[in-house]
Amino acid sequence: MPITDALSESLQAHPLYTWTVLGVVVLGVVSFVLLSFISAPYGRHLRPGWGPTINATALWVIMEAPSPISFAVVYFMSDNAFEIVPLILLGMYMLHYVYRSFIYPFRMRGGHKQTPLVTGVLAFSVNIANGSTNAFAITELAPHLLSTAWLADPRFIIGVLVFFAGYAINQHSDAVLRGLRKPGEGGYKIPYGGFYRWLSSPNYFGEIIEWTGFALAAWTVPALVFAWFTATNLVPRAFSNHRWYREHFSDYPKNRRAIIPFIL
Repeated sequence: MPITDALSESLQAHPLYTWTVLGVVVLGVVSFVLLSFISAPYGRHLRPGWGPTINATALWVIMEAPSPISFAVVYFMSDNAFEIVPLILLGMYMLHYVYRSFIYPFRMRGGHKQTPLVTGVLAFSVNIANGSTNAFAITELAPHLLSTAWLADPRFIIGVLVFFAGYAINQHSDAVLRGLRKPGEGGYKIPYGGFYRWLSSPNYFGEIIEWTGFALAAWTVPALVFAWFTATNLVPRAFSNHRWYREHFSDYPKNRRAIIPFIL
């Protein structure tokens, strides 16, 4: 079926779902273009002039929590919620987002700082869209996920393995950053260890790998779109971090890349 016919059929059957997925695609493009020219004002890139501010920890919870909440609400509205494959995908999604929404904000460095509220607006909207559309697709629009035969499909097996590899890279990279400074110590340091041997932002690299794996395992349009959005959002941020490290540390390792080992 031509893509235009498939899109037309989807719009007729599920207009809210389809427009929401298309909206995430558009936001991915907008995000990539904007972040390629402007460093998002948070963390080491924090600077005045971006409007009202809010505590960084509170903002993080507010903008990330809608993802697991919207996913859970839509997911458990389905009669297929307790099928084995959807349950596994639910577990994978929640493994990342429960930590990212309710644990990470209270462990991250600089959580006490004030952060511009505008940085959370896009994330809040995308997280609601991402959580709800992924849950709907997994439980209602993907017949292959309702059969246990999918457990033996190479896409599912490879996707799960890739997801957990990315999750491990992401978690370890965050742990390295948390351990850079002693309690009460300020300033920034060059991180070492793990994938920091090759990259300036291995935490971003790990997250992109995670959602690529999830997209393979789920094999749904929203999962693929979110992997796309994750890359369009994090790749330019990784380049901003890479430039910042090089500008502030004369001894910064010259062999490190921004986001893809040995390549980019």
